[in-house]
Amino acid sequence: MYRFVFFVPEEELLTAYQYFPKGFEIVNYKKGEGYQIALYSEKEEDFQNVPFKLIKKEKFQYKDWKEYYQPIEVGKNIVIIPPWEDKKKWKDKTVLIIKPGKAFGTGLHESSRLCLKLLEETNLKDKRVLDVGCGSGILSLYCAKEGASEVLAVDIDPFAVEETQENARLNGLENRIKTMKASPSDLKEEKPYDVVVANLEIHIFRDVLKDIVPKIGQKAIFSGIYKTRELIEFLQLLEKYNLKPVKVIEENDWYGIEAIKTP
Repeated sequence: MYRFVFFVPEEELLTAYQYFPKGFEIVNYKKGEGYQIALYSEKEEDFQNVPFKLIKKEKFQYKDWKEYYQPIEVGKNIVIIPPWEDKKKWKDKTVLIIKPGKAFGTGLHESSRLCLKLLEETNLKDKRVLDVGCGSGILSLYCAKEGASEVLAVDIDPFAVEETQENARLNGLENRIKTMKASPSDLKEEKPYDVVVANLEIHIFRDVLKDIVPKIGQKAIFSGIYKTRELIEFLQLLEKYNLKPVKVIEENDWYGIEAIKTP
């Protein structure tokens, strides 16, 4: 097994997601500079034509690769662990078991953490929740564990749907989370959801926010908004669709926004 570590300038992170659609590990981040990302392969010759600077290539025994995936604490009471970690160590936390895989959303990225922090402040008991762009399913898992009565996780990427299903099974939530390969416009149910969460990108929000808005019953949580320029544009989009931002949080120039519907 080989581990490739690349440097990605801060402004090119979204390019990296497009270049590696199956996902990657964010190893380190320095504000104002960029990210170190890691990819894994059985073949030494893989990733030869990657448009990012190779920092390190190392070979290690397959049995040792798990050491690169450590528990991640988010917010006040959330911990994200890989399947082999003993969850009993975290009995006082809400434990989310995430299998390292193809889909974006392990909890390492700022936008995932921002959504979790805002969800942690939300009363999810007996709420109907829609997770748009579910990725690994991490946000759906949290909502289900916090007592949501119904969780629908949708993504246009079939890999994301598969990863969400697998992670739901690992957490014993396979009967609590419904998954669907779909975009918001594909959802024909008339009854809005109490909570809608969407961790997308600004260019996607430009196209699909109009389809998300009718699904919002009480509250929406958004993230995937990068730097002030995108935040300003997104806030203008919210105003256009009669959504009122009630809280904005930030981490490393990424933003999470909580919004409610206005008359």
